[in-house]
Amino acid sequence: MAMEFAYINASTTIPKQYPRLFNEISTDPTRSIAAIGQIAELGLFRGRTEGGAFATDSPQELIPATFTYSTYGLSSYVTEEGQLEDPLNFMGMLPRMLSNSERYTQDTTIWNTINLAFNPLVPGSDGLPLANGAHPLGPINTSTGVTSITGLTFSNSLGTAPLTPESYRQAEILFETLQTDRGNPDRRTPKFIVCGPQMAKTAQEVIGARLAPYTNQNQPNTAADQAEIMVVRYITSPTLWGVCAGPGDWRGGGDANSLLVGYKWQSRVKAWYDNPTGNYGIRSSYRNTYGFANWRGTVWSQGS
Repeated sequence: MAMEFAYINASTTIPKQYPRLFNEISTDPTRSIAAIGQIAELGLFRGRTEGGAFATDSPQELIPATFTYSTYGLSSYVTEEGQLEDPLNFMGMLPRMLSNSERYTQDTTIWNTINLAFNPLVPGSDGLPLANGAHPLGPINTSTGVTSITGLTFSNSLGTAPLTPESYRQAEILFETLQTDRGNPDRRTPKFIVCGPQMAKTAQEVIGARLAPYTNQNQPNTAADQAEIMVVRYITSPTLWGVCAGPGDWRGGGDANSLLVGYKWQSRVKAWYDNPTGNYGIRSSYRNTYGFANWRGTVWSQGS
């Protein structure tokens, strides 16, 4: 029992990185697949002729986002002899080792949502990856494939633009001119510049400098202090960067991104003695899903 308590205590000692950006959701515990429905809201008001009826409109169901749960775990054993002959206290360190392994695994896998943002083999509900230059507004399935109910598309990709005050301004413009699935005005607030450690210095120069960097002209830096830098060691690309809204009320029209992670359980730890052998065993597991419900609230560049 003492070993199990030590594990739980250790698992909360060092925080995970993904909760700073991802929204945690709860889904039906009896299902291995979660489908998150998306709705195109009503359109704009329309004028009427005197004495006439108002135009009618209805929300429209769009392609749901589907999330599949997976289980991850690890176990370790100490022989009966090793429990006594253990000068390094290996048995005592196992709970913290398992705790660290769980935390590292969660961050490594969940941040792959960002690492694969441009990968067409990892599409969202509209058939496109998280970052794309032509997301259909109001995506629905038809006999010819995914199409838009509005005939419009929107971009949340800056291609291979390097991080500069000018490219950051382009990301801000995409946030300011965002549209709903009906083509109505929408908006998110850019809160974070997200990048890997290799891009941290560049991000600090772009966001932290009062004067425009990379030029000898004495002009203000329009990107100064406009966002918080989030350096994520789990981002594998040395040039990828993005601008993101924070987590929040993503379902109720809140000022938030739609990056999601859900758990059926986590830190499920079990310690036991095997009577036939005398060996001590300990294991832990978690079952989760992760990804994005839609692309709004994020703008990405592969960098160069």
